Amino acid sequence: MRATVERVLPTGAGVHIVTSASQVEGCREVLQGLSPVDVIAEPEARGTGPALALAVRWIARSDPAALVCSVHADHHVGDAPGYLAAIWAAAGWAAAGDGLVTVGLVPTHPATGLGYVAVGEQRNPDQWAPPAAEPSGGGGELAGAARALPAYAAAGFVEKPSRDVAQRFVENGTHLWNTGLFAWSAAAFEREVAAFAAEVADGVAATVAARASGDEEAARRRYSALTAIAVDPMVLERTSRLTVVRASFPWSDLGSWSDLYAARLGLGLGDGDANVVSGDVLTIDSRDCLVDSRGGRTVAVVGADGLVVVDTGDVVLVVPRSRAQQVRDAVERLRLEGRDSLL
Repeated sequence: MRATVERVLPTGAGVHIVTSASQVEGCREVLQGLSPVDVIAEPEARGTGPALALAVRWIARSDPAALVCSVHADHHVGDAPGYLAAIWAAAGWAAAGDGLVTVGLVPTHPATGLGYVAVGEQRNPDQWAPPAAEPSGGGGELAGAARALPAYAAAGFVEKPSRDVAQRFVENGTHLWNTGLFAWSAAAFEREVAAFAAEVADGVAATVAARASGDEEAARRRYSALTAIAVDPMVLERTSRLTVVRASFPWSDLGSWSDLYAARLGLGLGDGDANVVSGDVLTIDSRDCLVDSRGGRTVAVVGADGLVVVDTGDVVLVVPRSRAQQVRDAVERLRLEGRDSLL
């Protein structure tokens, strides 16, 4: 999270961290010394839809004309300038228009664990306008790179397609990875939330009003009554005013153990046999494995290729890296068996 905040601080007037109430103190500890950074506590976890609506409403209290960029705190980024240019491009389209903007990445392989956004008609590049706030440090270069990125009308979403469908997306160029990097004006986002999720809009408004008056318990009750939902089905998949910026930079949402392996390997954390290990681990005659011992025990892996082995102390996971997305099947089985304490 700290690396993400440090990466985006030069691009705006301030950074707001949206997190659950139980994580607030931990966030503040991690972010010590960084400014201006504010933490907005979600009274209870209700998904990215209500969480972003809460953040935008809180920010709009003091700045109704605010331009908001939303980025994930835990993504791996291999090209900071390319990442910032994409965010600045999205901010420019949000500033120039009256809609919402997402960043799509050109897919490098047929990922089945990601969402895709279809590209429609290309936007007129002459309509792009730099945001009012200039980035600090190399602002001219950043604005130039942002202006060069093409943008399109979004033409639909596909969530976690089959491998064959994902392969077609890679080959035909009509779909981009949906990164979850967004930009919009506070007014535009609140308008869309009111149109497609009136219950969320009303609940968030009541939550912010209660919190602003100092009644945190009332804020908790009102917010907790909301149904959990992600921002994509809540608004982005329903609005007709969504623009997608096409970008290309090394990126991972770290959504699987295989993704984590690739990110750590890319950081040079692998051994001579391309094993990435953490904790008390012994590997013999093994290659291309991720082995993570978190339970205080010694984990020995012998004669294995391409495995993920994770020991949490309560659970031991063993899965081929090529099938790491199927961990969700084990999670669902444990949940159905009432073994939530292991999750």
